[in-house]
Amino acid sequence: MKYWLFILFTAGLQFALNGQSGWSRAEGGLYAQASYYGFSSDEYYSIDNTRFAEGATFSTRVLNLYAEYGFTDQFTLIANLPAVVINQFSTTNAVGSIGDFIVTAKYGINQDKRPISFSLGIEVPTGSKDLFASAKEPNSFGIIEEINLPTGDGELNFLATVAASQSFWGGKAYGSLFTTYNYRTQEYSGQWRLGAEVGAKPLPGVWLSVQWFSQLRGLEGNNENTSFFRAEGTTYNLISFGLSYNLTDQWSLLTKIHLPVENVIAPYQNVYVGPGLTAGIAYSLSGKNK
Repeated sequence: MKYWLFILFTAGLQFALNGQSGWSRAEGGLYAQASYYGFSSDEYYSIDNTRFAEGATFSTRVLNLYAEYGFTDQFTLIANLPAVVINQFSTTNAVGSIGDFIVTAKYGINQDKRPISFSLGIEVPTGSKDLFASAKEPNSFGIIEEINLPTGDGELNFLATVAASQSFWGGKAYGSLFTTYNYRTQEYSGQWRLGAEVGAKPLPGVWLSVQWFSQLRGLEGNNENTSFFRAEGTTYNLISFGLSYNLTDQWSLLTKIHLPVENVIAPYQNVYVGPGLTAGIAYSLSGKNK
């Protein structure tokens, strides 16, 4: 088995399943979402952008829980928990655990005109940094090999975000821009995350959206652990196409298709690339002023 190759690489496709915006929740407002994310690929790009496509297929499945609550009209608390993360290669058994929990405080200004928000988040290493999967077949020496398929990177992350939004056509369309810097500890390199999103409501209860996301390398670290699960030096771009349908005033169904885009803003580095899918259900409760 060629696991000696994969040990050197880091894959973790880390991107926002929920887009950033300049809006804060109204006081008492609630938004909660449960979603499934699935991804599978045998196409890996190393930290120097070298393409490998002859190894085993890597796949991940995530059950994600997300919630926003407005404590005031300007202050929103956000929680994001990958409740179940299951990883495997096509040549190993699947292993799973909880992922890394993120809690974020968001402060919004200018909400009645051109909303702007400032967010500070902490990603807590609640995931398993050591989670070994066994090979399905023994190697040529008759040994069942193991490979580490962790569900977390084992270190604290501090995330600072600035986002701006604007609604159009009487609230039937919107646009958002955001930038995030992820300061990583334990001498890992930092990460810049850039995003843009536009959405429109062509029919009652139906929202369509397009989201762009790029991850670039920030301040360089000195950690020699470049396993692809540690996301050291990982850069990539994604474009996502979303659909949301309101079942009732509170409940909605949603789905997104995520497609990788090569060398537009960032090259593929230290990452598996391929299409991904998100599907979920959401509940929203208006606050006092909505």
